[in-house]
Amino acid sequence: MATFTATKNATQSGGAMCGVLRYVQRRDKTLWEGRQLVTGWNCVAQSAYDEMMTTKRRHSKTDGRMFYQFVQSFHPEETVAPEEVHAIGLELAQRLFPDFEVVVATHTDTDHLHSHLIVNSVSLTTGRKLHQNAADLQRQRRISDEICAAHGLTVLEPPKKYAQEKKMRPGEYRAAVRGESWKFRLINAIDLCMRRAKTRAEFLWAMERQGYRVRWEDARKYITYTTPKGKKCRDDRLHEDKYRKEVIEREFRIREQIIQRGVEAEELACRAAAPGGLPHTGTVGGITEQAQHPVPCDSGAEPPAGTNPVNADHLCHEGTGGRDDETALQDTGEYRTGWEEERAAAFAPAQDTLAGVAHSHTQRGSPHADALSGAGDPLIRLGYSLERGQAPTPTAPVTAHSDRKTLAKERAKKIAQGHKPDDHETQKQSM
Repeated sequence: MATFTATKNATQSGGAMCGVLRYVQRRDKTLWEGRQLVTGWNCVAQSAYDEMMTTKRRHSKTDGRMFYQFVQSFHPEETVAPEEVHAIGLELAQRLFPDFEVVVATHTDTDHLHSHLIVNSVSLTTGRKLHQNAADLQRQRRISDEICAAHGLTVLEPPKKYAQEKKMRPGEYRAAVRGESWKFRLINAIDLCMRRAKTRAEFLWAMERQGYRVRWEDARKYITYTTPKGKKCRDDRLHEDKYRKEVIEREFRIREQIIQRGVEAEELACRAAAPGGLPHTGTVGGITEQAQHPVPCDSGAEPPAGTNPVNADHLCHEGTGGRDDETALQDTGEYRTGWEEERAAAFAPAQDTLAGVAHSHTQRGSPHADALSGAGDPLIRLGYSLERGQAPTPTAPVTAHSDRKTLAKERAKKIAQGHKPDDHETQKQSM
């Protein structure tokens, strides 16, 4: 594999350029099997200094940056001949600097073969000066890799990108260990509300219920949270990128799409249940009927009521007709916000959602753990539904058992109507 780097030559003068050209063309460094591996592009290597200075004088650019020096270096274990290294360097010079004078000199006196490229700063044809920046160097490295790959050589893998996270200050870390960090209580509150809220409005309402004020405006770059004790914190100070405004907005766009497609599915289900069933053609809510499942396969949500499970599975794998690219990426697993677990909890049945929140916050030592510890109880779920202003989720009937006197009266009444006492006893036991 080969690397391509730029050498910083602090001294930029005619004398410095002459010295560098003499150094890279030294016979003891470039000689291989009786031949010097030195070649000029748009010039003769032995007279390159004079030709480069002539170009500068012709265009009246004899000051400032005089030359650039690059080095293409090969790994010691790379099985490549010096002649091929020199040919690769010359091809690279032709592709990167087609209008400039370049001297390519391959050095064979070290354990790793490498080629020096000395480039005149003034174009031979246009007279314009060459300017380099970091983006240009990255582009040049890609071209170097392309040439090496064409010669059957290995190339470096592209660097992996890692999500940038805010580092925790020592004082903040010690406060978190003691359980006194207000910032981590804020993070816990955001996590809890993201597990409950399906929309941005619900999220803001839930945060307000926890005692937090949220300043979330379209014209502002950040979301600003104010704690119950008046401390303010921007979203970019919460250690993870998933708390940033643009990520949370993207997450709620996904949730709104899930809701919309759920409404469309309910319309389809109602029409399917109506006399005559669902017609074969036509659209409902902007989508073709019987064309797709309204909820992403990996969203964790259940198919809409009235949908045939087998048919739903089939529809879930249909194409993305009628949906935008954002939803399609989400369905294929290529679109991540970091809120996938909370999204699944928000769209799960009420019992699973609240039980999961209770478990999560019990693990974190959240003050909400006690309030949610009985979330699996139907009466508690009913209370949460009423608190949020939603219709209660259907659960097992909550009934009070009749006392013995009431049962005795019912038994006596049935016997008086002609029931046999032993039949009634059997019925009572079976119940």
